[in-house]
Amino acid sequence: MIHDINKALSAKSSLLINAPTGIGKTDAAISSILEFAIKNGLKAFFLTPKISQHKIAVESLQGIREKFALDISYIDMVGKRNLCINTKVNYIEGESFYRSCESLVKAKKCQFYTKAKEKGAFEKVKNDSYLGHNRFFDSCFDKGICAYEAASDIAKDSMFIIADYSHVLNPYTRASFFKRIGARMENSIIIWDEAHNIISAASSYLSANLSTYSIASAKKELAEMESNIDITYLDFILESIAGKRITNASTGEAYFDKNDIDSFMPSGIEEIVEQLEKTGLEYITKTESKRSSLSHISRFLSALYESDDSCARIVSRKGRDIKLSIIALYPKEPLSVLKEAYSNIFMSGTLLPLNMYRELFDVKTADTVNYASPFPKSNRLCLIDADVSTKYEDRSPDSYKKIAKKICAVKGKVNGNVAVFFPSFDVLDSVYRYMERQVEYIQRRDMRTHAVETMIRGFKSADDSLLFAVMGGSFSEGIDYSNNVIKGIIIVGIPLERPNLELNSRIEYMNKLFNGKGSEYAYIIPGIIRVAQAAGRAIRSESDRAFILLMDKRYDWNMYKSLISNFINISKSSDNLTEIAKFLNQNSRVKSDQSTISSSPEGSSLTV
Repeated sequence: MIHDINKALSAKSSLLINAPTGIGKTDAAISSILEFAIKNGLKAFFLTPKISQHKIAVESLQGIREKFALDISYIDMVGKRNLCINTKVNYIEGESFYRSCESLVKAKKCQFYTKAKEKGAFEKVKNDSYLGHNRFFDSCFDKGICAYEAASDIAKDSMFIIADYSHVLNPYTRASFFKRIGARMENSIIIWDEAHNIISAASSYLSANLSTYSIASAKKELAEMESNIDITYLDFILESIAGKRITNASTGEAYFDKNDIDSFMPSGIEEIVEQLEKTGLEYITKTESKRSSLSHISRFLSALYESDDSCARIVSRKGRDIKLSIIALYPKEPLSVLKEAYSNIFMSGTLLPLNMYRELFDVKTADTVNYASPFPKSNRLCLIDADVSTKYEDRSPDSYKKIAKKICAVKGKVNGNVAVFFPSFDVLDSVYRYMERQVEYIQRRDMRTHAVETMIRGFKSADDSLLFAVMGGSFSEGIDYSNNVIKGIIIVGIPLERPNLELNSRIEYMNKLFNGKGSEYAYIIPGIIRVAQAAGRAIRSESDRAFILLMDKRYDWNMYKSLISNFINISKSSDNLTEIAKFLNQNSRVKSDQSTISSSPEGSSLTV
């Protein structure tokens, strides 16, 4: 892998890597790129989709720095809100936080920002920048220095930056971030960790919505501010569009276009957007609220008039609530930045099929490489339980009871931790209601980073517990459950998106872009990748042993079984409980056959 990365860097090209979890791909990528960046005066980035995934990169750089006594500079950066120590604004959510922060700074009312701008201020906390963003935040808090400003100053002189996807992919903040840290894309090498998440992350920056609820909340804000701004026309717009467009009451959704709104909007949309945003910030300042619906509406109106045919405009009605949504179907504009970088190294344990991602990322000249797992195949047992289903039409209290009973039966065979991953919070909550055994660790909706990290630490230190979490979340991707902390993983259902207008629009749009492959690219393969990511949490080294139970009848269908088999070898069994017990009781360790690491069968010219 080091050889292949060096070859790509020397050619100033990009590389897509599919590599099994646990082989040390983070260490390999960071060490290769660090050496090349030092020699060629370039800046290197390690980007992740979630803050919780920064830790492994920090530990890798710490190890390199200490082992070789290298004076390499690096910084672990997270979003400004996560580094804000000013209690007057750090509780505010969304775009309103950034506006409030900017307002305080301009008014010279943030003493932490002022102190950070004092000469040599960041030198007081520089040594802590090597220990990760949490330790760095604590150090800045103790010294009363704005952690984001200090991090930005340190980043200017750092050759390696650990950050989130948003720092580079978000088209609204990218330019200011790069200007702040004194970097240029053309002089930057970027490692995209868990790269299968890039498309969904980039799409999220371009999407927005407006609902009956948000309008009602905005009216309350205006009343509290004693403002004379009138937004009653927005209610009329929602009712008119819903009445005109939604003709099928059973689906409760339909497409709409800008013309449906233009005829009802007052003139001067830019002035309205600015007025709503300004009043929203005043409301937050006055009431110390976390968010403002006025700012939310302002964001929606901006997104609406910026949207083009790469976005779907959907109106939906549920009960008395009406919602207008602007949804990015394919994030072409955010992805254009990939062509500007000196080199991109895309890597994941589930970046298959590689040619699909090369197309999706629009890096057609990039090389691809796929590495076989060097771990003993006998250390992993994968079985299918086709006796249950989580298809929408099959969901019922009886089916949830059955799934809960099966989970309890499997856990009864295991002396150790078992992680159960679900397709959604709805299914997780429904199964949990019928559990006759205690579930010690349960992922909840909208958990903050600190709560996630605390729960992960607790589960890792446990020795006989159950974890309930969802696929595609912070517990199922990018987390290293090392030292065989998980003895078994149960995958309940397939996390496929529910068919609706948004999904249909995305499939249709991608069919046009990618020669009729919309259903594969936008629906089936993303769901299977979330399964493979969750299943990969258990085997992190050559000595780890764990079973995987795929619990849904669809895993026995040829289409899904063939896709899953790209990542996991599935065994046949007439009695899963007996097979699991037998597997767990095996004391011998079977050495793997010699495996050859070869270039991707999809046409890569790279070989080890």
